Amino acid sequence: MLERYHIALVVTVLSVLFLSPNLSPAQLTRSAENAATIPVDTPRNTVPPDTEPQKTGFWAWVWNSLTDEAHVTVGYGILESSLTVKRKSDGASATMVQRDTSAIFLSYSTASSFFKDSNFGYTFMVNYVDFDMGQQEIHHNEYADLGTEIKGHMIYAVPTLFYQWGEHRYQGKFVRLGVGAGVGAATYSGTIQLTGSQVPGGEKIYTSKKSYEPRLALSDFLEARWHHFGISISYAAPRIYGDGYEAKVSNFSANIGYTYYF
Repeated sequence: MLERYHIALVVTVLSVLFLSPNLSPAQLTRSAENAATIPVDTPRNTVPPDTEPQKTGFWAWVWNSLTDEAHVTVGYGILESSLTVKRKSDGASATMVQRDTSAIFLSYSTASSFFKDSNFGYTFMVNYVDFDMGQQEIHHNEYADLGTEIKGHMIYAVPTLFYQWGEHRYQGKFVRLGVGAGVGAATYSGTIQLTGSQVPGGEKIYTSKKSYEPRLALSDFLEARWHHFGISISYAAPRIYGDGYEAKVSNFSANIGYTYYF
């Protein structure tokens, strides 16, 4: 290292003598010493190699909004679903139900935001539900197996407004009551038995909805959480319109779940 310093000093002095003949010996010495103190192996790029530039733009903002302090909850509990189908031509209708069925639940929510220092806040929730309805309502709150069955899926995405008791931390302890309105969609297929004034004996038909056409969905929920564990009760009901029929799917669930925070 000392030899490299001497070589650099000599080279610098000679360069200065040829390029700056009007400088005094003292000035030449100071210039040479200053130049020689520059490390030979100093890299040109002073940015640490492991530092990555921060991503900006619209999609980066969307990704950060969907992941920062967002969470996914996996739960197990009870599901009750119903599907009411009404034929537009004569008003004949049928209601299929799935009652007290155990199921696995999966839901996603963005980070919660509060209005200043109040207990009111808002979030965005996405839920997905499978249903398999094997009973039909024959009278109010009376159900029977008529040999009909409807199977399908429902998904709804709802911005919700809530009131919260407890900590305002996303991994805290709190109780939350909320309502929301957003979009929902459902697909289903199967058989139902329509009844009405023009079909007093009943008419069994096949019905289906294959496309996830978004419709207005209303939702409300009650949630109590202790850090990662919680209890959730929710209800959602999107309306669906088809060729010659209109339908309403409703879903009520109560489950105990574990929440994973991003």
